Amino acid sequence: MYSISHLPLKPQFVLLAALTLLLVGIPGSTAAQDRGNILGSVQDANTGVGLAGVTVIVENLGVGDLTDAEGEFSIRGIPAGEHTLAFQMLGYRTVRQQIAVRSGESATVTVELQTEVINLGEVLAEADRPYSTASSAQIRTFDILTRPTRTSQDLLTLVPGLVTAQHAGGGKAEQIFLRGFDADHGTDVAVSVDGVPVNMVSHGHGQGYADLHFLLPDVVEKIDVSKGPYDVRFGNLSTAGGVAFTTKDHLDNNLLRVEAGQFNTRSVTALYSLPVTAGSHQGVYVAGQFNSTDGPVESPQGFQRLNIFGKLHSHLNDTDEITMSISGFSSAWNASGQIPARAVASGAIDRFGSLDDLEGGTTGRQDLNISYHNAHDNKTVDLVGYASRYSFKLFSNFTYFLDDPVNGDMIEQTDDRSLFGMEGRFSQNHVAFGLFGKATLGGGFRSDDANVTLWKSPERVRKAQLVNADVFERNLYMFAQEELIPTSFLRLQLAIRGDYFTFNVDDKLEGLPSDLPHASGYAHHGIVSPKANVVLSPLPTLDVFANFGTSFHSNDARAVVQGRRVSDLYKVYLRQGLTSDAIFDSLSSRSFDAAQRNIGTLPRAIGEELGLRFSPGSHVNFAAAVWILDLENEFVYVGDGGFTELSGQTRRYGIDIEGRFAVNSWLTADSDINVSKGRFVDEPPGADEIPLAPRLTSTGGLTALHPSGLRASLRYRHIGARPANETGSVTAEGYTLINFFASYDLGSVRISAALENVLDTEWNEAQFDTESRLHDETAPVSELHFTPGNPRNIRIGLSYVF
Repeated sequence: MYSISHLPLKPQFVLLAALTLLLVGIPGSTAAQDRGNILGSVQDANTGVGLAGVTVIVENLGVGDLTDAEGEFSIRGIPAGEHTLAFQMLGYRTVRQQIAVRSGESATVTVELQTEVINLGEVLAEADRPYSTASSAQIRTFDILTRPTRTSQDLLTLVPGLVTAQHAGGGKAEQIFLRGFDADHGTDVAVSVDGVPVNMVSHGHGQGYADLHFLLPDVVEKIDVSKGPYDVRFGNLSTAGGVAFTTKDHLDNNLLRVEAGQFNTRSVTALYSLPVTAGSHQGVYVAGQFNSTDGPVESPQGFQRLNIFGKLHSHLNDTDEITMSISGFSSAWNASGQIPARAVASGAIDRFGSLDDLEGGTTGRQDLNISYHNAHDNKTVDLVGYASRYSFKLFSNFTYFLDDPVNGDMIEQTDDRSLFGMEGRFSQNHVAFGLFGKATLGGGFRSDDANVTLWKSPERVRKAQLVNADVFERNLYMFAQEELIPTSFLRLQLAIRGDYFTFNVDDKLEGLPSDLPHASGYAHHGIVSPKANVVLSPLPTLDVFANFGTSFHSNDARAVVQGRRVSDLYKVYLRQGLTSDAIFDSLSSRSFDAAQRNIGTLPRAIGEELGLRFSPGSHVNFAAAVWILDLENEFVYVGDGGFTELSGQTRRYGIDIEGRFAVNSWLTADSDINVSKGRFVDEPPGADEIPLAPRLTSTGGLTALHPSGLRASLRYRHIGARPANETGSVTAEGYTLINFFASYDLGSVRISAALENVLDTEWNEAQFDTESRLHDETAPVSELHFTPGNPRNIRIGLSYVF
């Protein structure tokens, strides 16, 4: 199969450079139409204080701005004429105002917003106009404010159709399922916080490992969701989609919260805005949280985690602002592991027992992030730079006594790395070919320096080293995007992105006796990802989307360099006159697979989608999309084993349905239903199932935000049964859970209670088809292994807001 990713590197970037030059030239055509500016401020009608974070939109153009800390905004480069401005903020009544823009002048406006109870009907009526079905930022913001999110896992599940599973005592990154992908711990879902990537490439446990536990839910202000490969902002690891979290620049209130629950669960959270000099145009706050639990298992998890987060936001002048944040977290835990179904069926252990309770681990991360924003005339400039320090150690035993009948199969994985990078973005409103538009150019780099190891460590004692490699991986990228608005009912978005990778591996075990492949060396690869989105809005309440895009996920650097070694050796053997069989035997003697030389290291995903978002009434919002996604074949590095294996070309397709309904001003209902099917393209029927790929997922519920101070939520989560292996001979069981949350405000005090698994359903959280052998067995057995989900339990909390 021929694809752009297999073109020589130079033509790829010639293509990218051509579009970049085109877009740079477009703003020069702005003289074709007279332009002006809109400047103004937004205040709270009751206090007269400027409101930060108000969305101001020029409705007929679909462009706008967010008010700053003082409530001020500027929208520049607007065509002269009459326009309608909409001022929107959750918790305030939307205001619309007509304004006349004159050529070469700045029109000014001051608006006061009246407070009101957060109302889904208002959100649905005023939802933004995104470029794909799932990417409505307004709807996602409402979900953040109304749904209980006490963990980072809860934040991820705000994404419609995304389901997570935890299978290592609460400290390991969640397993992620989205759009027919078992994305493992993040291989196919790109996650970021304030522009800082969460996913770890060439990780000691698995490619794209995305541990979001350093993020405190209480400081999250916004979530941007892109399902499918259609958003140019998301590059590596975004085959199934991307999720970008944005933290608050300012706290609404100070907070102290204490929670306690069953299984010896404890949590303390504090958020505090530091006093600043009046008129200094800046804000500073700190937040912290401590969590601990033993979990429902017989062998206590002893899980503990501490999070610290601080953020400074300052306006340097009318056009420039700077933000700096610093965060750190550390956690440690024990785990009971994934237990075989036969051990429970025989009565050897119960569902919450363990065959090896020495599993567990520790991890930590520290981040420094600095960003700069400038807006003047009709241009914006954004720069972000970050540096991270990360450590990880995990003990696991999936197979028990399969490989070592005497000592057992426990392994130890470590990852110790430094990560730093930056991204710059320039945008300009303009008129091109008589059409209003917005051109965006951007680029950046990411640098990972990591030491990754794998040990045989029965009973947590190191016996033999299987992997020890220093990995130096660099990703440089550029992107260009052009948005055009020919009419008020048609919007176009064309974009292209180029990524260039260098992989440098120093394998410290190369040349030593081993049954595993080892190779030091380097490799470099590039890929170009075009994207196109069209939005037709025949009615003010209806958007119809057509999306096309390509993306990719990189392979582990160790697999890439091993592939380069296979290719080099193949050439050498051919020059020596060896036959194909002799070459195969020679490569096999080094634990290499000859087929690896023909497989790309940046497998491309190609996606297409048709969808719509419809608001038939002021209290209803409905969205649906049908999609298809193809992914090239690849050699995948197995972090648990230290070897590579072929993963064939796949095709996935499905339908997503999303609905929101305001029963009245304080009660809302929502439901998301996602149906998908996936298969290996080149495998015969009966052997073409994609293991663990979800076929049916659904979430939904009722949310009450009563003016009396009562908040309540009754929600369900469902994932259907699906094959656990390629033949479907083992099935991962489906489940449906119901959770309840309620809180009541008594002045500055809030009392809360959460009841998890209301019906006390017996369910499996993480499930795998694994071959294992127990201590008393003479032959291995391949069957379902699982971690049990939590039984019914209650948690209560007390908060003080000041």
